[in-house]
Amino acid sequence: MDETQKQHYYEQYKQSKENGEPFFPDAIFKDAIVSLLIFLLLVALASFVGAPLEARADPADTTYTPRPEWYFLFLFQLLKYFPGELEVVGVVLLPTIAIILLFLLPLIDRSPRRHFTTRPLVMGGTALVIIAMGVLTYLSYKEAPPPAEAAEGDPTAALYIKNCAGCHGPTIEVPSGANLHDVIAQGKHEGMPAWSADLSSDQIDALAGFILSPAGSQLFTQYCGECHQVTELVASDPAELNKALEEGQSYAAHADLEIPNWQESLSPDGRKALANFLAAPDGQRLFSTNCSLCHGRAVAFSGDEEQLTAIISQGGLHLEMPAWQQTFSPLQLDTLARYVVDPASVPDGQALFTQYCASCHGERVPRAEEFYAARRAIASGGGHETMPMWGESLTPEQLQALVSYTLESTKGTSREIGQELYAEN
Repeated sequence: MDETQKQHYYEQYKQSKENGEPFFPDAIFKDAIVSLLIFLLLVALASFVGAPLEARADPADTTYTPRPEWYFLFLFQLLKYFPGELEVVGVVLLPTIAIILLFLLPLIDRSPRRHFTTRPLVMGGTALVIIAMGVLTYLSYKEAPPPAEAAEGDPTAALYIKNCAGCHGPTIEVPSGANLHDVIAQGKHEGMPAWSADLSSDQIDALAGFILSPAGSQLFTQYCGECHQVTELVASDPAELNKALEEGQSYAAHADLEIPNWQESLSPDGRKALANFLAAPDGQRLFSTNCSLCHGRAVAFSGDEEQLTAIISQGGLHLEMPAWQQTFSPLQLDTLARYVVDPASVPDGQALFTQYCASCHGERVPRAEEFYAARRAIASGGGHETMPMWGESLTPEQLQALVSYTLESTKGTSREIGQELYAEN
């Protein structure tokens, strides 16, 4: 700018100043009016629209995708283009350069002209930055952020963290013989709620398995979680679980799947941890799953722990039924035999079965293929129910828990019946 232009500019500025309006009260009044209108607009938005607040942060929720407010979305999107070690460029370097340029702007652009057409460099750079921020914000809304696409962790561990870890910490010491499912479902000590109101029976089973075998829960997520949900398999038949682990692809349900050889992929300790997670060493739970169908609520046994361990481990024909030929009339034998073959067709047989057989068989009616075989078995008695060799299916911890619970249930009224009577009365 030469001296003539500078003089012309000062004259225009002086004339505008003489013809202008005073800052007080005219300019102040206009500013106050605009400020009041903006304030009223903010009050109306807060009253009728409100701020979209989310639920309280939950560290156990692995499906939650954190997202910044809209005015930071462009920076959030920018980080996607600087992965790994380059992240520092998007997080630190570029924002720092932008802030430094803002501080240096008065020194960089010293032109006295104010119209945008006379300042192409500054206006072009500013427009480019605003367009880039708008495009990045749009892409951030359009695309799914990486956390939403990441694989979920162990859902049972998350269930434990959400419901148990706050009071119990990372692990729980469980007394031997404790019915963990019942403890969780009903609440057994001061301050613990009855989780049966909030969790399904399968979720409680999964929690019991996790508490007793957290390593098994991790292995389930790693090897089985892609195809199975934990609630499908918890409290399963231990014999069937072991069969699936031993046979691998030969197992019927896995025939068309590409799965590893579990005998090679999992160590003996790993297979044991996985079995303990899915069929936890909880005596009452194991008895209900594997024994109650034949034995009812308790077993009539007068031996010691060693003898009972041998019987459960070895299985076989161990349940001696009395010969009912001397007790029943031929008509009663026929009725009971027909009832065993087809219970629905012989309603009269239910009273006989309940009176004479339910004490050992419980609610389960043993099935027979044909009438004469059933009549012979009832009349002659003896060993007629073959028990599986549980020593091959159960882990040592499960076997010990099952033996302990079975012995306890033989000493008078079982704990389960006592709990029911207490709840009723």
